[in-house]
Amino acid sequence: MFPDEIVTPRLRLRALSREVVDPLDAYDYFAASRSDTIEEETEYVTWNPHQTPKEAFDFFQQAEEQHESAKNAIYAIFPREGEDGAGEFAGTAGFHPEWDNRRAVFGLWLRKKFWGRGYSGERAAAFFAAVFDLLDLEVAYAAALPENDNSVRAIEKYVDRFGGQYDGHFRNDVVDMDGTPRDTRTYSVTRDQWYDATDGEYNAEFRWEGDDE
Repeated sequence: MFPDEIVTPRLRLRALSREVVDPLDAYDYFAASRSDTIEEETEYVTWNPHQTPKEAFDFFQQAEEQHESAKNAIYAIFPREGEDGAGEFAGTAGFHPEWDNRRAVFGLWLRKKFWGRGYSGERAAAFFAAVFDLLDLEVAYAAALPENDNSVRAIEKYVDRFGGQYDGHFRNDVVDMDGTPRDTRTYSVTRDQWYDATDGEYNAEFRWEGDDE
């Protein structure tokens, strides 16, 4: 059901799996003991740096199972040719469908090396097309911790571009891995708003396993 690959002008998003990225290689980016930047990269997310290679392996295995069962879509991000770091694992991006509510929640994690390039908005544009045009959902959400200025600005920019709105500041909306509740600023775009802003056109290509290049 979910695309196995999403291609945008500057990015290639591939469904996260042990074939796409070796979990042991990814552990170098996810682990506090291996990465000099992971603490900064996870300051405003609700998951902690991995402590063992087994955590990375389990994360990848769960991503594969959830993709196959249409419960959650997580993609590995690779910059395309012409980008600094082309072909390098840059982070992960995903959308979580809440089928009964006909909505999806977006998520993104980028390595620091790839911050400030506008990848958040480019990935979001492709995800809007996926959840509205392919999956027939009605609302897409994105949220950030209020103190995460960079993410708030990025979300505001692409939400405004696609006709959406700021929904509010929600107290104790998410919980950290250590059990600490955190506030969020939440934004949304409806399918009607997206169609009004784009006429249903988008600059992304969706591919499934077995498709020809």
